[in-house]
Amino acid sequence: MGKIVTVTLPDIGEGVVEGEVVEWLKQEGDTLKQDEPVVVVMTDKATVELPAPHPGTLKKHYQNPGEVAKVNHPIYDIEVAETQVQQKQKKSVVSKEKKLLSKKTGGGTMATPATRQLAKELGVDIDKVTGTGKEGRVLDQDVVLFHAQPKTLLARHTPTLHMKDDEEIPIVGVPHMMAEKMVESKNVVPHFSFFDQLDATRLIQLRENIQPKAEKEGYQLTYMPFFIKALSNALKKHPHVNSSVELDVSKLNLHKHHNIGVASSTESGLIVFVLRDVQEKSLEQVIKEYNQMMTKMKEGKLDRNDMINSTITISNFGPLGGYWATPIINYPEVAILGVAKIRKEPVVKADRVVIRPRLNLSWSFDHRVIDGSLAATFSNTFISLLENPAQIL
Repeated sequence: MGKIVTVTLPDIGEGVVEGEVVEWLKQEGDTLKQDEPVVVVMTDKATVELPAPHPGTLKKHYQNPGEVAKVNHPIYDIEVAETQVQQKQKKSVVSKEKKLLSKKTGGGTMATPATRQLAKELGVDIDKVTGTGKEGRVLDQDVVLFHAQPKTLLARHTPTLHMKDDEEIPIVGVPHMMAEKMVESKNVVPHFSFFDQLDATRLIQLRENIQPKAEKEGYQLTYMPFFIKALSNALKKHPHVNSSVELDVSKLNLHKHHNIGVASSTESGLIVFVLRDVQEKSLEQVIKEYNQMMTKMKEGKLDRNDMINSTITISNFGPLGGYWATPIINYPEVAILGVAKIRKEPVVKADRVVIRPRLNLSWSFDHRVIDGSLAATFSNTFISLLENPAQIL
């Protein structure tokens, strides 16, 4: 029998102290080659595949998918051929783990750096917060609830419904990250929705005029680039909509960069990729970059930098159906737009009923920053740009 080497979650820098196990690429009993990927781990900074440091046999998983592994703590065991060097490595790992585990038994709160920063900004002592995550980890929503609710309500949690023959499906990876982000947004941001509608006649004509050139250059021309460019032009006139507010509501950060996120559904869950500095780009540049990002998304090649630091988001639910929505703001942004499908509808023009292509818009705004007047004015500006789309060329 060979020696057991315990592999720990390595320190991948940037203040990361733990990561969620998303998927085991190798199962217990599988043969491992050196540097062969074994497990996928997602932190609040990146998603990485961790390779085997030695050849051997995978003997034990320390975490299941969806559970959290801590830096420098065991994540899996490898059985390797016994050599003097490997024995030395094993002793070093075991000694280190004993030291770290002894620190854990002495107390301490488990939370990601992002959650700790949230607690700091809210003035919450994170050590006083009861964690509802795996192994008692403190989540963003735990911090927000601690800050917002009277202490007598903190321990009240409606039990999850469990019924006989339920199928339990772990929420891991991107869906888990998005679920936490949505809870944070709804708890922190006072949402209000605003609905509007526009006449898409000239927008359709402009797309039809541009489409042959786009096809010739190998690009698929959808309406989304027009929405993105019009949104950027509207932000130039109403910069407060392109902002983020400090959690203590003491400061508003107006962003000069128009980094527009596009919410898209993938097999891994809902993701948001970002087109940066749209305020400096022509419609043609936006069309090309949007196509490039869509291709990367479909091929699963988006990296972390493609999905961070958006300042406002568009969600196009039109292809899936539906007339209106109440989208959740991609916090810490202060606005999000939901776009429906263009439909032909009867409308009244000069006291006559005519058929026109209409597009429904569903906005959600952060009421701390945007009141009803600004919401309506901003929406009207956006509508004017798309009803007279020569302005965005």
